[in-house]
Amino acid sequence: MLRMNRYWFLILLLSFVISATAIAAVKIVNVDFNGLATVSERVVRSRISSIEGTPYTTSAIKKDIKSLYKTGLFKDVQVQKQNIAGGVKIIFTVVEKRTVGKLTIQGNKKIKTDKLQDVLQIHALDQLDSAKIAKTRNAIYKLYEEKGYFLADIKTKIEPYDLDKNQVELVIQIDENKSVKIRRIKFIGNHVFSDKKLRSVIRTKEKGFLSFITESGKLENEKLNTDLQMLRFHYLDNGFIKIKVEEPLITLTRDKQSIYITIPVREGKKYKVNNVRVAGDILTTEEELLSQLKTKKDSLYRKSLEIQDLQTLEKIYGDQAYAFANIYPHFETDDNTLKADITYYIQKGPKVKVEKIIIKGNEVTRDKVIRREMKLIENAWFSQSALERSRARLYQLGYFETINIATPRGSADNFVNIVIDVVEKNTGTISVGAGFSTLESFIFTATVQKENFFGLGWSGGVSANISKLRQDIMLSLSDRYFLDSKWYFGLTFQRFMSQLNRDFDQNRFGGTVTFGRELMDFFHMRVGYMIDDIEVLNFSSQVPQFFQDNASGLTSAVFGSLIYDRRDNRVSTKKGFYSSIRTEYSTHYLGASNNYVQVTADNRVYFKLPLNLVLKGRGMFGYINSLDSNPVPLFNRFFLGGVNTLRGYDINSVGPELNVPQNLTGGDSSFVYGGNKMLLFNTELEIPVYAKGGFFLVGFLDAGNSYGESQNIDLSSLRYDYGFGVRWHSPMGPLRFEWGFPINKKEGESGLVFNFTIGQSF
Repeated sequence: MLRMNRYWFLILLLSFVISATAIAAVKIVNVDFNGLATVSERVVRSRISSIEGTPYTTSAIKKDIKSLYKTGLFKDVQVQKQNIAGGVKIIFTVVEKRTVGKLTIQGNKKIKTDKLQDVLQIHALDQLDSAKIAKTRNAIYKLYEEKGYFLADIKTKIEPYDLDKNQVELVIQIDENKSVKIRRIKFIGNHVFSDKKLRSVIRTKEKGFLSFITESGKLENEKLNTDLQMLRFHYLDNGFIKIKVEEPLITLTRDKQSIYITIPVREGKKYKVNNVRVAGDILTTEEELLSQLKTKKDSLYRKSLEIQDLQTLEKIYGDQAYAFANIYPHFETDDNTLKADITYYIQKGPKVKVEKIIIKGNEVTRDKVIRREMKLIENAWFSQSALERSRARLYQLGYFETINIATPRGSADNFVNIVIDVVEKNTGTISVGAGFSTLESFIFTATVQKENFFGLGWSGGVSANISKLRQDIMLSLSDRYFLDSKWYFGLTFQRFMSQLNRDFDQNRFGGTVTFGRELMDFFHMRVGYMIDDIEVLNFSSQVPQFFQDNASGLTSAVFGSLIYDRRDNRVSTKKGFYSSIRTEYSTHYLGASNNYVQVTADNRVYFKLPLNLVLKGRGMFGYINSLDSNPVPLFNRFFLGGVNTLRGYDINSVGPELNVPQNLTGGDSSFVYGGNKMLLFNTELEIPVYAKGGFFLVGFLDAGNSYGESQNIDLSSLRYDYGFGVRWHSPMGPLRFEWGFPINKKEGESGLVFNFTIGQSF
């Protein structure tokens, strides 16, 4: 009983204390704020718990003060309490941190302002924060460091801006100073490969004579990091499995004008391959898979072959719809025999289908233009080979700078999405110009060429070259998927009037219509009709009469061609090959007065060499034969010489000749009448000088000749030339400046021929 009374006593005592506390608690009647300039009262109220109607407690006030400091908006917070009727009034007095009303960047010339703004850690209307300002200075300096401006000085200053709003102007003052160039790159620990050899492997170069063009001597951290990987790959590709390339040491000279780069390497030993195995999920047999690999027993280990082997295995499994096959090599090295066992472990995973094809980055090109080049469709089994063919076909269009294709998992493990992310490039050129020629006087030129009209994949153009002696107007339009079908359709029209030939004038008007279809990947068929009304007049006395007779007339012909095109890019080719053969038949059955059959073949090959060099080769053959007693007209015969054939000879100056009377008083001169057979070979090496600006050097070697009806093709009679040129991929199209020198030139031929034109070579 006594114990029970004690419990009741404690309960009553606790109730009394709680009641007394409640009676003593003071209610907050009003909350006011002083010092707010840019921060709204609503924002402050959302961060405090001491508001009207709540009891006043010192613990709550302390929490509110801490909460306001945490916002980062204030550098001082004070609270005052005033007793008023019904309770207390609380006054929060704050001192706001200053804000950046305006941010100004000054002194930058080498790096554009928008590039600097991308790395800013503080912006207009942000609170003035010394830590963010320091991070901003460091980020800007890093940008300049990557450009080789190690002496750049980045300072900041704060100026008054809007005192009423407590805002300041933050000024970032940049003193760029001179860029620091690389004077020397050397290596430590290399015994097998010399410094010179290792320097040739990396892209970072020492300052040289042509640094202002090639940009050598510039230190860029990202490029240097890539170079370290290239060095490592170089050693791995020569058997050094345990190669280590360490962080480079970069030293600034005392005069702060140059830097030295020292790269330590630990080469290790060279290893050969002992055994090559395949383990895990083997689709066929280990022997069959091994037969597809490049790495062989007792051969020197090469990283490049290992990469090819992984790609081969991924392709084999990918073509069986195992898009997520996990294949990785495992090495076991024997340091005594210096040999390594390589085992490729395979986890095939589930077979997958294509769930979605997602296209990104195509702001101009329509989705359908990309989708129709794909060899994979949604809900079909995945195939790695089909994906690679799709990538090749997209690049071949020439519409895109880059094409990235990712294959993330779909909504389930047995589905894959194909994400195509493209970067489009300008596929059109517009040029208008005027010039003066000693032969043609004033010349007006205009060209509009587009490879992807309206993003629909149409190609077309209009060109005009007009002078006192020439009028050449051409219109072309083609669609590789006419009316969204698999048929090709093309139209061309040409109006040509010329008095440039010293032996005759020529007027012609005509056009072609072409249909075609892709028979298989990269293999095309074309058929069409051509009509050309030609008038040849004002013959000189040197033109034999049998060429003057029946020189004018109507060409009405059907033609067909087969084309195999494996170029990586139709607009700017770097590798691949192209082959075509075309037959043309003009006959009186079609209303023609010029009756002939013509066959031409054009074969081109491209090799992408180290250092971004491109080697190109072309071989052409042509044959035309009259189907009646008249000779092949002059305008249909094969003439060589000029910028697109033999660049060391004047235009139309190479071919079979006739000796004709020079004048009535006697004397003979040669008349080049062109052949009915032709061979032409062109080889050129394209060298990038300033690829970003589109500047290239080219060296070339040409060979060819044309042969008359009574002559056989004779390789020993080919005419040769060599030369060099400058190419500029300008906004109005590729400009070609070329100087050609004939080999074993004949009497009367020029020793140097300069050619200029707008357009690709081949």
